[in-house]
Amino acid sequence: MRCANRSTFATKLLHWEYWPTWVIYFPVFFYYLFLSIKARSFFFFTATNPEMEMGGLYNCSKYKQLKSIPNTFKPITLYVAANSPWALVQSRIVEKKLDYPLIAKPDRGERGRGVALLRNAKQLAAYLQESRVDFLVQEYIESPFEAGVFYYRLPEEASGAIPSLVVKAFLTVTGDGLSSVEELIFRIPRARLVAKALLNRSDMDASEILPAGTKKILEPIGNHNRGTTFLDGNRLISLELLNFFDALSYQLPNFHYGRFDLKAPSKAAFTNAEGIKILEVNGVNAEPAHIYDPNARFFTGVRTLLRHWQLIYTISLQNRKLGVKPATLKEAWKHFKVWKNRK
Repeated sequence: MRCANRSTFATKLLHWEYWPTWVIYFPVFFYYLFLSIKARSFFFFTATNPEMEMGGLYNCSKYKQLKSIPNTFKPITLYVAANSPWALVQSRIVEKKLDYPLIAKPDRGERGRGVALLRNAKQLAAYLQESRVDFLVQEYIESPFEAGVFYYRLPEEASGAIPSLVVKAFLTVTGDGLSSVEELIFRIPRARLVAKALLNRSDMDASEILPAGTKKILEPIGNHNRGTTFLDGNRLISLELLNFFDALSYQLPNFHYGRFDLKAPSKAAFTNAEGIKILEVNGVNAEPAHIYDPNARFFTGVRTLLRHWQLIYTISLQNRKLGVKPATLKEAWKHFKVWKNRK
């Protein structure tokens, strides 16, 4: 165990994608202060996406954004208020024609916290009982291809751009016919980092021995902090994708900057903008996640984040010329208090 702990520490130390957020954002914070002085507002970023709470920085409703997206381009989604009666939730699932497995996630959650794959009604009932916040129940899209498309459009322009595209590779082990799933997990540095959470899952059989060559997805939730590898997919950016997200952005009121997390039937279908299902929409809190590719360099990532904050500033400046006002200190404080109370 001590050897495993040393190996885990070395993995985190040598790969900046695992470094604490404050380390990565330390230089970005000073640039944000500079931009705030230029904008004469510490909350200038809230004018970037005026219809999203705090521009989508934090405590923003996922359901509010999904409601504006045509049904063709999103999974069936059910909003569940905290403390809803189980009978009501069941009836609405039947009404929506939802089948298990399902995805449950907090409506205002961040970084994959509270996201769960529910395989039956018993698990959903337990999730409902344990949840203290409003949450979403979504159709589980089993398509193997998952990505995040970063998109922005200047208010003064008719068309936007896709400066970042990340492809998500789920945490997977391959059997050798001899080793248990637990042994396979501890052979993979990325899996070791989340081994405790994986092995504590009720649906995980740690003693299972996979036949040679058989692949098993350990974590079906595509979040970096749950073991998913973020791969630079910028080579997949196409005119078809840009046209698709240009059109989609106009469905979202006053949306100009953020990331669309999605699934598609295949890489080829995705590149041609076919069969795309939007799982959620993020605002100014969204990162150009391709920077967390294992081969990416730290300073390249920081420079990318700085460029994106320059974009936020430019968009907010153009929106202010159109009459949009950034949040006041009183409004920002009120939003913060609501967030603290929810937590």
